[in-house]
Amino acid sequence: MRGPRKCATATDLRVSSTTVTQRPLVSRSDDYYKTLYPDVLDFSILGQRDPEFGAVLQRGSYLNFADPKSVMQLTKTLLKLDFGLTVDLPMDRLCPPVPNRHNYIIWLKELLDSSSSPNINPAGPTRNVVGLDIGTGASLIYPLLGCTQRPSWSFIATDVDAKSLAYARKNARLNNLESRIRVVDRSVTDCLIPLDELGLETIDFVMVNPPFYTSEAELMDLARQKFRPPNTACTGAPIEMVCDGGEIGFVRRIINESLVLGERVQWYTSMLGKRSSLAVLIDTLKSHSVSNYAVTAFIQGNKTRRWAIGWSFGSRRPSLSASRRYVPSVEKKLLPPPTETTIGTWDISQATPEQLQRVICGTMESLDLISWTWDESLSRGVGFVNGNVWSRSYRRKRAKGCETTDLTGERVAKIDVSYSQKEKVENKTKQHIAKCAFGFAITIMVSRASEYEEDEISVMARWLQGGEHALFESLTGLLRKSIRVR
Repeated sequence: MRGPRKCATATDLRVSSTTVTQRPLVSRSDDYYKTLYPDVLDFSILGQRDPEFGAVLQRGSYLNFADPKSVMQLTKTLLKLDFGLTVDLPMDRLCPPVPNRHNYIIWLKELLDSSSSPNINPAGPTRNVVGLDIGTGASLIYPLLGCTQRPSWSFIATDVDAKSLAYARKNARLNNLESRIRVVDRSVTDCLIPLDELGLETIDFVMVNPPFYTSEAELMDLARQKFRPPNTACTGAPIEMVCDGGEIGFVRRIINESLVLGERVQWYTSMLGKRSSLAVLIDTLKSHSVSNYAVTAFIQGNKTRRWAIGWSFGSRRPSLSASRRYVPSVEKKLLPPPTETTIGTWDISQATPEQLQRVICGTMESLDLISWTWDESLSRGVGFVNGNVWSRSYRRKRAKGCETTDLTGERVAKIDVSYSQKEKVENKTKQHIAKCAFGFAITIMVSRASEYEEDEISVMARWLQGGEHALFESLTGLLRKSIRVR
């Protein structure tokens, strides 16, 4: 039996216990935030770290979730200990569960980071990002969490409720984030994504936790149908939990606005309370020919699960974990096409990184690519092309010196066999790769085995850009044929 393996490119970080502070932190890494809340919370330890939380515990470790004050203190304590945030929350508005909201931000970061740059080294945490939080609520929790984790992020936070807006502005002020969080009043009849009214040409993402119920009557009926009381107290006002059409109706409004705005927003996203809503909304997106979308689930221990959906009109594709995470219960036909695949895995005695690099680069350099770049430090190559230049018909025409066409129908000039490979690459890299029909990455990874086993080496392919998944499948087929390890 094989022992646990460790990827050579991964960083193994151990996070020390957090310190209590009253100001947003900017020094903690993404690795720290990814490790938060992997298991059920230990209330006893939280009570020891925060006396205010310890005061609401019964017998030192039991939290009464039916008591609104206790639930509110849990939220305040987690924000203080784990993020350095201070918030003031009203008793008659929704009190957000921190782990669930934090998971939304973690997903957004991966969604943006993995689809924001076609280059080898995306900007990631340092990239300036502007997001819109629709219905931010009194807690202002998403902008607070986002700005704390990413110093280069800023937010527009909207709401239609006067009391929630007042508390949201106060919470931005309490955390010295007024310069990065703009709280904006809206009405129920206004558009949801007011870029023109705000004087913004583009933003990076839209996020929302939409009202769940279609009417106050539905809210009350469902409450009466429950045989047992809810697991946690609900302090939300109807304005926060009810809207025409419920969450499906609300997200469809965003979809309709996105069809007009298009690429002015990189990613449109929404949390969902019902798994069944995913199928309805994915069908809506597909009916409008939107093929670049992502689905995920937010899971915290054995608590209530939430889902999320995102879609983009851009051509850059998110990572596999960002687009298809934690959704085994979702029908396969609803999932977006996979953006990553393993070309092959071998024992290190069968192939070395240098051998695989020579084969991969040799194969790519034999093709009529717009661009191909290999990064030695990452053992990763990135290529861009305007069509299937590895098909038999294309290569046959190329060998004969015939004219060929790319996916856009544009004619590709005859191949000048006197061109050196260097001259061809230098000439092609002058073209704008952002509009290429297909972009991809190929990475060599070494997995470290246990003391008594042999290390393994893998070749991974990643779909970076474009609308044709068939091109990605075809390229991976070419690579499997090209890499022959004995």
